[in-house]
Amino acid sequence: MSRMGVAFLLGLILFTGVSTGEAFTNVAAIFQLGAGARPIGMGGAFLALADDENAAFYNPAGLGWMDRIGVTSFFSQPFGVVSYGALCLSFPYFGVSWLQLDSGWIASGESGFRYVSQAGMISSGFSIGPLGFGLRGKLYLIREPYTSSGWAVDPAFLVVTDVIRVGFVVENPFASPIGFGDGHTEEWERAARLGVALTLRPSDGVRWNAAFEASGLFSASPQLAVGLEAWVGGLAARVGIAGSETTLGLTVRFASFQIDWAYAIHSGLGDSHRASLTYRF
Repeated sequence: MSRMGVAFLLGLILFTGVSTGEAFTNVAAIFQLGAGARPIGMGGAFLALADDENAAFYNPAGLGWMDRIGVTSFFSQPFGVVSYGALCLSFPYFGVSWLQLDSGWIASGESGFRYVSQAGMISSGFSIGPLGFGLRGKLYLIREPYTSSGWAVDPAFLVVTDVIRVGFVVENPFASPIGFGDGHTEEWERAARLGVALTLRPSDGVRWNAAFEASGLFSASPQLAVGLEAWVGGLAARVGIAGSETTLGLTVRFASFQIDWAYAIHSGLGDSHRASLTYRF
């Protein structure tokens, strides 16, 4: 791929949402790239499920049902252009996440540039009966080729029954504008996400999940994602659709380890692999 092509695709990933099918309207796009190959294999429709370590990223209210300590890592190279990774550590009622997007060095004429953005999350959640409540604090940083920073806090909710789960997150209602070194500031986009999940257990060791999620509510560009998942013992397969992207996924779980893989098919920019490794204590 040419250097100009690399720069062009990097811009698309950051500002048009090619990895999730969503339209980004602010520079804090890294939060919409997702974390965890299992949720991404379901098209990102994980808000209402939020039943593993990925809850720290997708819906902190799900941490109210966590009964173990887990660490999960995530890595992808979207369309072979940039490197994107995440690391999440979750406990009962508490979780932390770290994200990094790195373009590597992109030469342009006799010079070049490197784009590096980072983000951190501190999440907390608790449950009272079938009701879960959570907060997700987000810190956003751009390291290169210029600097900027900002923070936001998202309240989250989750209702859990044996069959139906409903999740809701309000995005960026409390926030500090993203400030740049030259004095320019940019506001976080305020919106909401609503998710519904259906879980069926037809027999021992068999579980089916269907998840639906609407994002960008009350904004100019709402989006819909749908995901299906089937578990048989420690094996799982899934499929998802989000905008113009179709995703597939597989899981192998053995002892305290879990390996998740997702494959994203984008109609305009090609395909990409994503992988996660999880260990539970």
